Formats: sequence, structure tokens, C-alpha cells
Amino acid sequence: MSSNIIKAGISLLVLSLSGCKLVPENDSNYVEQSTNQERAFCLYQSPDASVEHNCDIDYWLGYWLDGDEMTWEQRKSEIALLTESPHDQLRKVLLCQGKDTPYQDKLRSQSWALSLIKDLDGGMQDILSVMIYNPSQVLLESESAVVTLSKINDEQSTRVEEQQKLFEKQQNEIDQQRERIEQQRSQIEQLLKIEASIMDNAKGDPQ
Repeated sequence: MSSNIIKAGISLLVLSLSGCKLVPENDSNYVEQSTNQERAFCLYQSPDASVEHNCDIDYWLGYWLDGDEMTWEQRKSEIALLTESPHDQLRKVLLCQGKDTPYQDKLRSQSWALSLIKDLDGGMQDILSVMIYNPSQVLLESESAVVTLSKINDEQSTRVEEQQKLFEKQQNEIDQQRERIEQQRSQIEQLLKIEASIMDNAKGDPQ
């Protein structure tokens, strides 16, 4: 399901980025203009021989879709085997787009994507920016806000627990103090009774 959604979204975006629009079939002027304005989605306009799949948009979209079917652990193993070359950096970015990618790895992927957007000049940087970097940035900011809010809630809960423990400790000290006072009062009453008894005995003894 997710692959079909991605595929549909990619198709729509590529069409929009290509500047396509509906016109009559017999509009020869438009056909010529459309051909002249057709956009290429390449990594570089003048690539080195080492750059793989420079203008093969189908390859890159297929690589993205294949990665979406993999678990994070599988994608993580693939990423570990890749180099720092531009085409491998793009592979890393695409492999980090799964829902189960950890936050820190998503953040690192954004750094790779931004570096590629600044470096590429063949049109692929537009797809990378519109379809990956910008949406991921929004999601990361939202996730960061949720994490921050959760952290604040945890801190508040911790403070409440600490205050509760402090209150219980103070209450326990108050109860102990009351118990000591009660014991002292009882001892004083007993002493007063003994003193009264002695005085009564003394009154009853005329000597």
C-alpha cells in the first residue's frame, strides 16, 4: 500500500516539475514548446564517468520504492556498505525515508540531503528538495516538538513525585513528633499522679 502511494505521488510530482499541462492534441506549437522545455532529472549536467545512473530517474525511484519494502535493520546494513560518493549519498538518503527510521538517523539523512541539494545541478536536486528534504524537515520538527513536550511532561511528573515524597517525609516527621509529644504528655501525667499520691499519703501520715 505504501509503495503504491509513493509511486502515485512521485508520478504526480514528476509531471508537475516537468511543467506538463493539458492542451489540444493538434496544438503543434505546444508540442514543440513542451519538447524544448522538458526537464531532465539528472544528478549533474556534466557528470564524471564515475557517477552512476546520472539521468536514470526510473532507477532512483525504483531504488526508493525497494527500500520502502525493507526493515530499518536491513536498510541500516545497506547504508553501512555505501561510500561517500554523491550517488551513494543519494542512496543513503533514500534508504532513510522509511517510517521506522530512528530520529537521529533521519536527522543525519537531512544533512546528507541538504549537502546533495547544494551540490547537484542536473535537476535531481529539485525532486530531492520537494519530495524528501522539505517534508522530512516538517516531520522532524513535529517529532522534535513531541519529544520536547514529552520531556517536559516527564520532568514535571518527576517534580510532582519528588514533592509528593517530600510531603510524605514531612508528614511522617510530624506524626513522629506528635507521637513523642503524646509520650511526653503521658509520662508527665504519670509523674503528676505519683506526686499527688505521695502528697495524699503525706497528709494521711501525722508524724
